[in-house]
Amino acid sequence: MPWLKIKEAAMYSGVSEKTFHIWLKSGLRHWRLPSGPILVKESWIDEYIEQFEVTTNKVDEIVNSLLRDPKVK
Repeated sequence: MPWLKIKEAAMYSGVSEKTFHIWLKSGLRHWRLPSGPILVKESWIDEYIEQFEVTTNKVDEIVNSLLRDPKVK
């Protein structure tokens, strides 16, 4: 299924429709048809989610920062 409507896209992503709308406002690529429906490709969802990948090094960096200065939030 190359194009998904909001409900299907949210289910594909494992998030609520409300969260999915937040993603759209935050830059997730999509098409809005003249008749109103918003369409998203699965590959665009995957690309959007992948930008938030946290590597072990980043986690270690955050933990070490907190251990050095517990006042840092």
